[in-house]
Amino acid sequence: MSKLTIDEINILNKLWESVRSPRAMNVESHDHEQNWNKQVQTLYSLGLGMEETIRFLYHNNPSFDEFVNWICDFKSKNSEKEIFNEVSNENVLTNEDLTFWKQNGYIILKNVISREQCLATQKAIFDFLGMDRKDPSSWYKSHPEKRGLMVTFSNHQTLNANRESHKIRKAYEQLYETTDIYKTIDKISFNPPETDKYYFLGSKLHWDVSLSLPIPFCLQGLMYLTDCNEIEGAFHCVPGFHLEIENWLNSLPKGVNPRDEALRLLNPIPVKGQAGDFIIWHQALPHCATANTGTFPRLVQYLTYLPKDNISSKIWS
Repeated sequence: MSKLTIDEINILNKLWESVRSPRAMNVESHDHEQNWNKQVQTLYSLGLGMEETIRFLYHNNPSFDEFVNWICDFKSKNSEKEIFNEVSNENVLTNEDLTFWKQNGYIILKNVISREQCLATQKAIFDFLGMDRKDPSSWYKSHPEKRGLMVTFSNHQTLNANRESHKIRKAYEQLYETTDIYKTIDKISFNPPETDKYYFLGSKLHWDVSLSLPIPFCLQGLMYLTDCNEIEGAFHCVPGFHLEIENWLNSLPKGVNPRDEALRLLNPIPVKGQAGDFIIWHQALPHCATANTGTFPRLVQYLTYLPKDNISSKIWS
């Protein structure tokens, strides 16, 4: 256990115990929420995603020592030298960028990683899925880690290197107006072109947050790993809706489902980008991926930074 700090061991022990006793995971209390947030932050800081960790705990029922050894083995295997070595305290968002952000609730960072790094990440994803980027017939095969557009694939040198981008972190710091944030370990998205036999599997316009007011100020982000225009599965959102959502929700008739109303009333726009561009959006913006009618799969890596005091709403609505 010497490869982990005492604090990390104590926090991970609480996670291990909560999985062994599922009732503990359903306790609604401030302390429980704080413990959960610490557990998530600790896993992310170690480079681990929550989904794969919970899966390991449930499927393997390890002793605590076995759990710690699994984490230490993971750390050892994923300690490759980072590709990004940027050191700078300079802001990356200009005053014009921040004005656009305040009005629209999203921002595009151009050329966050190189095209070469995008190609390396594409290769890692195709290899993981057992597909050939040059063979369209292989793009539609099933994979146990693929559900809809989402793929549970987060631990690879190229993905980890992309997460170390100083430019991405600095943009999040500027938008949050604090340096006290931490990065998530998230999935990737694989959206192949539609065919006569394959149709878009993504979700429609939606929010990934409870609509119980007030909606916390929190950000989401994704990196285009392929060029993406409006017909190639571009990310869509409703610009400026973060400024309207409270009044809009309060104006809806009692009993109306706002998520259904959003599909009926709101009109999202495409946010086009090139491989290596990064999009950050306010979580109050309704958003979605879209059908790819191009000629090559749309590949995306999700990467979000959260405030260290972030607590999600207990009420889902």
